[in-house]
Amino acid sequence: MQITFDGITYETDDTSQKNALALAIDQCTVKWKLEQAISVLRFKAFGSDVAATVLQYMEKRAQALEAPQVQFGQGFVFHDNRKKCTPCGRVLDLEKYGTGHDWFSSSDFSQFICGYCANSQRDNIKTCSTPGCARLFWACTPYTVCADCFSTQHYQKLAGSTVHTMTQVTLDVPQFHAGVQAEVLFRNFIKAQTNLDSLCVSSNNGIDIVFITDGDTEYDTLRGCMVGTTTAPTNSRFPTRTRTPRFTVQRREVIHYIEVKVNDAQCSKAQKNAQAFVEDRIKQALQGHYGEKAAQGARAVEKAMGRGAEFELHLIRVSMPRFGTLEYNQGAPITAVRYPWGEPGGTGGVQMTLLAQCNSITYMDSSWIGDTGEAIAIQFLKQLGFDIRGAVQNNTGNGVDIAAKLQHTPTSPRWAFFEVKASTAKFQTSLEHAEEEQWMFVMDRCSKAVLRIDNYKGLGTSTGLMPHDSVWTANELFWDFQSPEDWEKRALYFRVAVRLPDPGKNDAPQVKLLAWDKPRSQGTNPLKTDPIPQPLFIGYGGSSFPTPSSSVAKVSMQTLAPHPFGGRYDNQHACWVSGCGCSMFVDSFLTPGTCSACAHPHGN
Repeated sequence: MQITFDGITYETDDTSQKNALALAIDQCTVKWKLEQAISVLRFKAFGSDVAATVLQYMEKRAQALEAPQVQFGQGFVFHDNRKKCTPCGRVLDLEKYGTGHDWFSSSDFSQFICGYCANSQRDNIKTCSTPGCARLFWACTPYTVCADCFSTQHYQKLAGSTVHTMTQVTLDVPQFHAGVQAEVLFRNFIKAQTNLDSLCVSSNNGIDIVFITDGDTEYDTLRGCMVGTTTAPTNSRFPTRTRTPRFTVQRREVIHYIEVKVNDAQCSKAQKNAQAFVEDRIKQALQGHYGEKAAQGARAVEKAMGRGAEFELHLIRVSMPRFGTLEYNQGAPITAVRYPWGEPGGTGGVQMTLLAQCNSITYMDSSWIGDTGEAIAIQFLKQLGFDIRGAVQNNTGNGVDIAAKLQHTPTSPRWAFFEVKASTAKFQTSLEHAEEEQWMFVMDRCSKAVLRIDNYKGLGTSTGLMPHDSVWTANELFWDFQSPEDWEKRALYFRVAVRLPDPGKNDAPQVKLLAWDKPRSQGTNPLKTDPIPQPLFIGYGGSSFPTPSSSVAKVSMQTLAPHPFGGRYDNQHACWVSGCGCSMFVDSFLTPGTCSACAHPHGN
């Protein structure tokens, strides 16, 4: 039986892994990790003695962490974590922090002084030196800022242009890049089938492959590989007779421009206008922007055009199983299908087998680059002191890459959100259109994950199965965000740029932590089109945003409570069962406590 704890899956039938699971439970010092595993394991414990034993062991460890630490002196003394005045020991009220008269904190939020004791140390009660901040603090340390500014500036100073080399990270780097290898495989396939040589007319951001055919034989052979053989039309009265044209026109030179895409990769905005894209890249190649070899190929194309050559545009979509998956390990073939380039809705051609077994080579695809980059980013952020809580992503991996909890005061930022960009050629720092909205983007994605709407519907189930990891992260962070203003002020936003080794090399990966700029829609250079025109807001009143246009009912965050299968439910109206659309409880006469509309117990 497989049991997952703290992100690691253990096979309990294996004695060594079972012992490793027990050791991991014993060494766990964070209660929420145990609670997360316990809530999932409860549904596996029915009918399984192994799961029941592990569940009992986890609950015992959780109780040990929950029990107060005591010291035996003249009786039992319970460990008290409340903030107290350092000089006199008076218990301080956290809700009155920052009012400016009840109590004050040191810059590092480790020493505190109540208002009564502060009267005798008025010279040490100073105003924060940060421009625009007038908060008072207890100047008992060498720092000249308040605890809020000290905490915020500590994390903000971590971001910069400094490149960190992760020498302790060892990667098993694949031999090839998936996109480059797809072009090589297709070029080799055409060479083997037609004996045609391709031309190089650009580099990474240009035209992938160019073929020039001369005459009907070469043209029909190339088209037959990509599109398939075409049947000549027959006479309707005499089907066995082939209609032969009276005059046969000999086909001359044809230039075939080919764009190769792997799996579900889409054409860029420039590539969608295929003819203009090709003309621009040929012009740049003639000007020498792509090197001498590309210039030679571009001149050969220009000469063919001067001889009156026609041209065709092809989009080759290559299906490469994701590296490391079951499909890859089973040796599925790498195939390709030809589509018209720049013509939406075109039909595909015949399926071409470029490689019989994909596992005969190793390659890094976009999924491998993204997953590896996020794993390295998490390790890097942990070294900087961030408490990583997970990601808020849908089943396709889109959303907020990393969420981390910060050491904070009652009024300073509590969370940090990170957008990870990984690549092999260079540090990728540009953001997508929606990501440029910073906190509005994060708020929208996290809200959808909590409500399980749009692309996040598949995160939760009503059958008691294990919910998505993003459910736990989104539910935990949402208690600290009650309004759009909280998303702007209670969190810090960063970008993590990861540069991975080139295929076949073992260089150490490099990482940079950068600031995530504020929303462009609210700045001096706004976006032309707001990707999130109505950011999803969960809460009553107090918002400058319009009511969401979706059909999801507006609920108050103050009434939400933990859902037994992960997620939240409104304990006044909405149904207890995750995924049920019933929003108003109507008590059943025969079965009290059960809704007569949906036959589910609501969370009253």
